[in-house]
Parts: sequence; structure tokens; C-alpha cells
Amino acid sequence: MNKKIISLLSALTLTAQIVPCALADNDAKVYVNDTEMVTDAPIIIENDRTLVPVRAILEYLDYNVDWDGATQKVTIAKDETTLNLIIGDTQATRDIIYKGNTHSYKNPLEVAPQIINDSTYIPLSDVAKAFALNITWDSDNREVHITQYKKGDLTPLIEFGIISDDDLNKGEYITTQEALNTIQKFYTMPSESYFNRWYSSDKFESLNNIDDSSKKLLIHLHSRNLLTLDDIAELKLEDNLTNLQALTYTIRMTGSTYDCSSQIKEIRLSEPSDIYSTAYERNFIDSEDTANAQSPISRANFYELLNKILFFNYSRGGGAGIYTTSLYKTLQKQVS
Repeated sequence: MNKKIISLLSALTLTAQIVPCALADNDAKVYVNDTEMVTDAPIIIENDRTLVPVRAILEYLDYNVDWDGATQKVTIAKDETTLNLIIGDTQATRDIIYKGNTHSYKNPLEVAPQIINDSTYIPLSDVAKAFALNITWDSDNREVHITQYKKGDLTPLIEFGIISDDDLNKGEYITTQEALNTIQKFYTMPSESYFNRWYSSDKFESLNNIDDSSKKLLIHLHSRNLLTLDDIAELKLEDNLTNLQALTYTIRMTGSTYDCSSQIKEIRLSEPSDIYSTAYERNFIDSEDTANAQSPISRANFYELLNKILFFNYSRGGGAGIYTTSLYKTLQKQVS
């Protein structure tokens, strides 16, 4: 998807059949990061499902939207996922880019997309499932709340316990040790027996001269595909974290599993240009320029980077096939 089609609504109303619907007593409200979606067409409830105008998806969620008049198809794309919907059809398709290949799946809808009073509506719940949106429903007030990335708002990181208010007031830069300890909080800590099994391994002989908590930290992050053995051998935990290190870890945190060993393909990226290119493609950074690769990343920029990846939708493979998820979704499950 190369561009957003701003004139989407006018194109749809010219080519699609209008489906009448009484909106009285049917209105609902949708909030994105506590900002109410305000559109020309109201957000409505039909058959206990929230329907939103396509323009709202375009303007408030910043997704790419396209329209094919010949087939009356709405295409919504974000990150590695594309959802294809057809007016009046309860069968959509979902395309996921996984390990460089596009995989297509049938995606049954709870409510078919439709034209209501000259506006195109799509079911929000189905968009949420396809793109791993973070949604809560307030039935008393008939409100839907969507949480997504907002620059400068570190509240989600604080609420999940990744960082604290005190962390925000610490020094300008962050050490590698502190950064890795922060990253570790995204994951469930293994049992003591897990670490005991690794202590005797020759692979971690280089860790014999560091304290026990640091040893556990590095073994844990190695098991999560975030640190290679070469990384561990070269780490200087007391040094400030560099921009290159920060980007390397974060693209691995949002990587796709590579094969049955659960290794991620991003673990194989080693050249700074490849790492910066991947981070740029995922909108983690604004430029592919590697000039700052070896410079220390500021604490504020590191936390902002973690805030970005928290909401990045990435693909994973499993017994149920390929699916879309996010670190936000994973953390939600851990605390629920």
C-alpha cells in the first residue's frame, strides 16, 4: 500500500449500494488514547457490534486504506498485516507477511461492511482482531477505548512495570546493564531450575566472572533470542548503551520466529546498515543514517523506543498458524 486515499468516502458512495439504517439510540463513542473519534458519520452499534466509518480508521488509527470500485473492496494495511473487506460480505481475507512471504487466511466477520447513510462502515472488532488492537469496552457508557502508540506518553510502560517514575529522573544516559534489565521486564522470568541447567554449559563459560544476577539476565535474554553468544562475549555491562545496541535489541523483540527452533530471523542481522534499515521500515526511527550507531542513546530516547515497539504489530507462527500480535498484547495477558 503506497498511499492513503483521502477521497475514499466519496468514491465508495458513488459505487456502492446504500443500506438504510436507523441511527437513533444507536450511537456509541470510540476513544483513541482518550481522544474521542469525531467524524461526520456517527459511530454506531448494530447487533451488539461497533461499526465505524472508514474515515475514522484512516484519520485516527493512521492505517493505510484503499478502495477498489470494481470489486467494492476496502483494503486496510498496517505494518505486516493487510485486511481485505468487501461491502456486504461477511468473509474477509487477511494477508500477513511472515519470513518475507505473504500468507493469506480467510477471516470471517461478525458484521459485514456496509454503506449506511452515504458512509462506509466496517466492524471495529474485526479490525481489532486482525491488527491486534488494544481495545476495552465500557458497556455502561457505550464507549470503546483503543490504546495505541502516542509519542511522549510513557504511561503504558509505567503501568506494565517496565519503567517507573523514578527512572524518568535518572541520568541522561542508560548503561547496558540497566537497559537489559529493563528489557527483561517484558518477559516472564524462568524458574531457578532453568538457570541451573545452563550454568554448567560451556557456552556460558565467559559469564563465570560476573555476579549471579547479571549471569541470569544474560542467559534469560539469550533464551529469548535477544542476545547471541557473540553479543554476550563482547558485552560491557557498565558502558552506556549505544543507538546500535538499542535498535538491535528492539528489532529482535519484535521479530518473526524463523523455524521450528523458534529462532527469529532478526537474530541474523549484524551489519549496522541492515539493522537501521529494518528499524526504519518499522517506523522505529526516522532515518536509515547510521552515523550515530556507536554514540550512546539517551535515556529518554531509549524509553521512547520501547514505547514504540510496545505497540508494533508483528507476526508469529504457531500451532494455530500465523497470527498478528504485539508486546502490548503479551503484557496484557501476563497481568490479567
